[in-house]
Amino acid sequence: MGGEVFKKLNEHIGRVCGQLPDQRRSGHNEQYEMADFVKSAFGVFFFQHQSMLDYQRKMKMKEKRGRSNLETVFGVQNVPSDTWIRAQLDGIGPEGLSPLFNLTLKTAEEAGLLQGYRVLDSGVLIALDGVTTYYHSALAGTIVKPGNTSVMPVMAEMIHNGDGEKKQDCELTAAKRWLKSHSEEYRWLKPTLLGDDLYSHEPFCRQVLEAGYSFIFTCKDSTHPWLKETVANSEPEEWRRREWNGRRHMVYTKNPLARGRVGERRTDTV
Repeated sequence: MGGEVFKKLNEHIGRVCGQLPDQRRSGHNEQYEMADFVKSAFGVFFFQHQSMLDYQRKMKMKEKRGRSNLETVFGVQNVPSDTWIRAQLDGIGPEGLSPLFNLTLKTAEEAGLLQGYRVLDSGVLIALDGVTTYYHSALAGTIVKPGNTSVMPVMAEMIHNGDGEKKQDCELTAAKRWLKSHSEEYRWLKPTLLGDDLYSHEPFCRQVLEAGYSFIFTCKDSTHPWLKETVANSEPEEWRRREWNGRRHMVYTKNPLARGRVGERRTDTV
């Protein structure tokens, strides 16, 4: 990643996080900016530390020797304690960070990094799938491309307790909520949504099209028997061939959906 791109991303973090609600009482530990709390927490993952405590210990040690990685990379002058980080961030919902994802993607677009992900009609593929970590469940969306092992995330949608009793119901409800909240935000990407069989139902497909998106969803034979039958009956024959075998004419036809069969044969007697 180029230095200018990283600089812009760091500026986006500071701008978005500066607008997060501040739960501190006036005059209490105001030497820390809200962005300091978020960048410090993000640093645990960015610098790949094993735990928050291990991260804090190493940052403090580096501060004593001069400058820490948080200061040189993210511009954090004072590293808050893990207690302060939790106290300030635990009550903030994930939606507060939503603008950061779109700003990041637009920065990637300006730098030409999204060009390698453009596929259908110069759009992108956004794969939707439910994920669970410990007791947190969410619908995650990522920009993907076949053959590319790197992905770019879009804003996730948390799955709530009231979304349904079954995993499929919860995930689909969250997907509807995600589309309603973010369809306008990501329309500039010209997205095509990718998903498994639980998304391939008429109400959600209609919602996707009304949002101006396209979709490629898996359809299982067991859950879409009518669709399977309709496709099989409407598929034209791939070829028809008439041959003379020395005694009579033989007409061969082939149905491309006839699994396990080379074709059907009809005999015309001369």
